Parts: sequence; structure tokens; C-alpha cells
Amino acid sequence: MTTIRSHEQLEENLSTPTDEVVRTMAEMDGHLMVLGAGGKMGPSLARMAARAIERAGVPHRVLAVSRFSNPDVAKMFHAWGIETIHGDLLDPAFIDSLPEIPNLIYMAGRKFGTQGAEPLTWATNTYLPALVGHRFRRSRIVAFSTGNVYRPMPVEGPGSLETDRPEPRGEYAMSCLGR
Repeated sequence: MTTIRSHEQLEENLSTPTDEVVRTMAEMDGHLMVLGAGGKMGPSLARMAARAIERAGVPHRVLAVSRFSNPDVAKMFHAWGIETIHGDLLDPAFIDSLPEIPNLIYMAGRKFGTQGAEPLTWATNTYLPALVGHRFRRSRIVAFSTGNVYRPMPVEGPGSLETDRPEPRGEYAMSCLGR
């Protein structure tokens, strides 16, 4: 087992593509856009995709879309050779202005800070996916999801299944079920 001793080492490990990811990027038809790329998982995922594309030797680009409220995140993307598009995903005109791309990874969502901002949570987690789905209806979309829509399960057990009845608890979980 490797001990992670720095943020840089963690990022290196998280963004190193497996052979399967490299194969997937090699077989992918066209460019890839990551919506909500400026969040906590987006940078590592987008960088992994870019590294896999480079290893695969294909001419695809990775585009990272976010508000980029932290400008350092956009600088990181640029240092990694990833293009950035800055804008508010809740703005339908911004969504419509995005380039036609055949492959999307949808990571936009609102979890933290839900209490007291429930309308924004619902807009982000239900209305926004509808906007994106309509705008990119001809694209392949992979969407991050959550297990929070199911009842809590024992750690020792097999976990939830998609056939389980949803039992969301709280605004975040209910808005994710809405997605």
C-alpha cells in the first residue's frame, strides 16, 4: 500500500488512467466535455481523461465547463492542457452557447450548503439536468449520481440496488431523486 504524502501525489494517483480508461478514450468518437468540472472531483476526472487521450494517441480534446469561482482551478486546467469554458450552467443562454460535443460527463450538482438555499439546490439538481439533457439530446451523457436516494444500508451488507424503492431523506436526496 502506498502512503499519500502530499496533495500533488494524491492528484497524480487520482488522475492516472487505467488501461481500461485509455481504451475507452481511444474508442470514443469525438471530443469530451465535463460539465461542473470545477468541483471537488472534476479536476481529477478531467485530467485523467486528458491523460488517457494522450496515451491513446487520439486527437480528442477535453473541455472543462464551470463557473470557476476559484481562478486557481482554471489555471490548473490550463497547465494540464485542458480547455476551459467559464459560465453559469443555470443560465439557459450559456447552455445554448456551449459547443456541440458528442460526449459529456455531467458532474454539476449542489449538495453542500443546501440548508437555507433549497430553491437553488432544486434548480441545480433537477432543472439544470433537464436543460442539459434537452440541449445535448444527441450526445452521449454520463451522469454522476448518488446513493442518497435509497434508505441507509448496513456497512456489512451488499448495498442498495436500482430495484430498491427510493427513500430520500432531506432536500438534497429528494432533489437528486428529481434528477
